[in-house]
Amino acid sequence: MDLDKHLCMGCMNELDANGVCHYCNYTDNVPYLQSYLAPKTVLDNRYIVGKMLSYNGEGASYICYDTVAKAKVVVREYMPDTLCEREKGTNNIIVDSDCLAKYKTFMSEFIDMYKVLSRMRNLDHIVTPEDIFYANNTTYVVLDYVEGVSLKKFLQSNKGFLTWEQVKKLFMPLFTTLSIIHNAGVIHRGISPENIIVTTDGELKLTGFSISSIRTANTGLSTEFYSGYTAPEQYSCLEWQGTWTDVYAIAAVTYRILTGIVPLDAQTRTKNDTMPDAIRVNPRIPAHVSKVLAKTMRVRGNERIQTITELVSALFEQREQVEHQKGATQTIPIQRSEKNNNNERIVNQKKNRQMNVAALVTGIIILSLIIVLGVFLVYKLLSPPEDKSSSILDDASSVEESSLEESSKTIQTTTTAKQESPYGYGSIMPYVIDMRYDTAVNNLSEDFVIRADYFYSDEIPKGIITEQSIPAGSDYDPKLKTELVLKVSKGSEYVPVPSYSGYSKKEYLDILDSLEIRYITENVPSSTVMKNYVASTVPAPGESVNVKNGQVVTVSISAGAHMTTTTQPESVAESLNDSEIVQDSVQIVDIEEGSDTVVE
Repeated sequence: MDLDKHLCMGCMNELDANGVCHYCNYTDNVPYLQSYLAPKTVLDNRYIVGKMLSYNGEGASYICYDTVAKAKVVVREYMPDTLCEREKGTNNIIVDSDCLAKYKTFMSEFIDMYKVLSRMRNLDHIVTPEDIFYANNTTYVVLDYVEGVSLKKFLQSNKGFLTWEQVKKLFMPLFTTLSIIHNAGVIHRGISPENIIVTTDGELKLTGFSISSIRTANTGLSTEFYSGYTAPEQYSCLEWQGTWTDVYAIAAVTYRILTGIVPLDAQTRTKNDTMPDAIRVNPRIPAHVSKVLAKTMRVRGNERIQTITELVSALFEQREQVEHQKGATQTIPIQRSEKNNNNERIVNQKKNRQMNVAALVTGIIILSLIIVLGVFLVYKLLSPPEDKSSSILDDASSVEESSLEESSKTIQTTTTAKQESPYGYGSIMPYVIDMRYDTAVNNLSEDFVIRADYFYSDEIPKGIITEQSIPAGSDYDPKLKTELVLKVSKGSEYVPVPSYSGYSKKEYLDILDSLEIRYITENVPSSTVMKNYVASTVPAPGESVNVKNGQVVTVSISAGAHMTTTTQPESVAESLNDSEIVQDSVQIVDIEEGSDTVVE
């Protein structure tokens, strides 16, 4: 094996002579979750494990180096965290005795799914398995490593949305691939911008396949749902799932790309479906595309388009024939014999002559009436004024005044109706509650002046929005730059002090800043800790500090074995205040909890 090769465990590229990676910021001092594989672990006497890329209720994915193929790969480890745990000090998985049957059942589904996918290596738009092996009382799947970025990051660098012409070019191959996968009996259930990779060649690849149980509620595993993209039936283990489940998700992704707004969460829609049609959010979207997306994303599965093939036909195929509305009459030509046609022609000629004579007589009568009326009007105009009630001009004037009054009433009514919306008209306010704050900012910063009203919570994760000042579904005018206040959780006010082992002063203080922990530093002599590395903290690692009240951590920095000068504590306690960030480019201002003033 090529174990002597110096590799960065963060990206599996070669390190330079000094052991530095020029491709990423990963260092060997970066901590990892103890429940998962440690970097530099070797699997199957072939794969060198790097950092963990992601994990969910089914298992974890790691970037790895294949010492045989001399290439980067991704290794997926089956490890449902509610059914098993890793034996301390080893790589072995220990299964809860009460969950052994369920563990084996889910692992069998895991293996079967990837075996089916392994037979689709000729498909260019999914990430396929290269190897499957058993070790450490679990199963590992080796997947191709794809160079690129997630569709989510790609959209962030493209103003949040794409045109319909761009979407057609990008998604048509992916739709075809997804249809083939469905025909093989595999349902993804997790299609979202996070599980679609935009390659360096500008193509899309679908990844993130998992067993059905982690994407269905109440199955005993930690569920993995994608808000806005997960279909309504996945929130209940009693509802049927099928190809229509993925159809909902891929339509939701298309909606997100075309509008720049994440669709309303399915659970919310089942109670109060206020999600606007795509064309109302972005009028440049073709009308037929908006209608197809609305039908494909209906809450009830049996009312949706059922298959990818039907969806492709509805979105992309141009129908040449004109569709008639139900109940509309159609003219159907009747075939007649030549003799009947001649007889009919003679009759029609007689009728035409009679009609011409009648038309001539009618024209003469109308002309006579016009002349008489003209003479009468001239007489009236030249005659002395009579009673106003008999004046034709006065009658016309009264009619005109009446019309003006009616028009004035109409204008007043319209103005009053528009005044009912204080935010103006032009676009629809999306539902951003339960969305991450940074995601909402990326999507809405061009239309609003966004203000974040932060609060601490032990129940709501950090960065999640709980309230929005403009109700979802309201009309607003993007040109007005209306103020939008979002209530955002800062997470728990009690934060455990992180471990300092192996961290330099700068690295550790950066970690404290990211956790919003205030601190002061002091230099201390130490013969066991390298100079400028952290020697100790008060409180000790693992103990909680109250960041809301500004509790300060004292960080002792090693000055080496001998301190030649006496130093005073270096105060950096105010550095935490940088967490209230002002982003001038998008006019975002944060509001501290309990504060009546706004920091610009």
